Amino acid sequence: MRWIDLTPRDFKKMVQETGVCIVPIGSLERHGEHLPFGCDGVIAETIATRAAELEPCVVFPTWYWGQVHEASCFEGTVNFPPEMLITMLRRLLDQIAHNGFKKIILYNGHGGNDAMIRFLDMAMLDERRDYTLYTIGIGSMGETTPEESARIAALMETNIMGHADEEETSMYMACRPGLVKMEYINHEEPLASKERMAHLPGIHSGLWWYAMYPENVGGTPSAATEEKGRVMIDIYVQATARAIARIKADTAVPAMQKEFYDRYDRVGK
Repeated sequence: MRWIDLTPRDFKKMVQETGVCIVPIGSLERHGEHLPFGCDGVIAETIATRAAELEPCVVFPTWYWGQVHEASCFEGTVNFPPEMLITMLRRLLDQIAHNGFKKIILYNGHGGNDAMIRFLDMAMLDERRDYTLYTIGIGSMGETTPEESARIAALMETNIMGHADEEETSMYMACRPGLVKMEYINHEEPLASKERMAHLPGIHSGLWWYAMYPENVGGTPSAATEEKGRVMIDIYVQATARAIARIKADTAVPAMQKEFYDRYDRVGK
């Protein structure tokens, strides 16, 4: 159930019965000329909401203001200063927990958020919290079966993936039929990585993504279809529901967290 659709009585019931809140996280950024800016959040919200119907939990309103500094050179991108973003997310988690949830899941639909979310999770270990935080990324949660992964691979007509590609475009088509503007695609396909930092192996720069995809597009989006997207969304919904069930049943991480904080409290005493 969506947080925004619940009455106080039903909300309290969901907190008591599930104890789990899932927060879809995306970004506002360019996905080529053919996809709307909110692509990442829309896909994450669609999967999370449908998964919550199979494995009940509360779905918080989608957080669209992820880390996307690597695309700040394109119109439509919205970024906050990193310290502000971390503070807002930290406060959001505290507020969700204040409402009674003991387990919170950040469901990430934007690859640029991965490092930020992991840093946030680890940076919060030095303050005791009364909830356990878990993170899931679309297509990388380790919950798809070999058969499901094979089904997704079999759908793909192209083997160069990147961003706003065949896969992502197909999924958005399934989530928001009629909003993709394939006629706006204005580049030759496929768009492979430019590898403009290949001469610096093992060396990192904040421009690493721009070095590969200067148009913030990779792959062959014109190969996308709504049908492919529906199949992929269905698979990820099932996989995410299984992940939610595993998180609900998990007792190891909460126990380790208590052990960690108990040891933390003894430091210097």
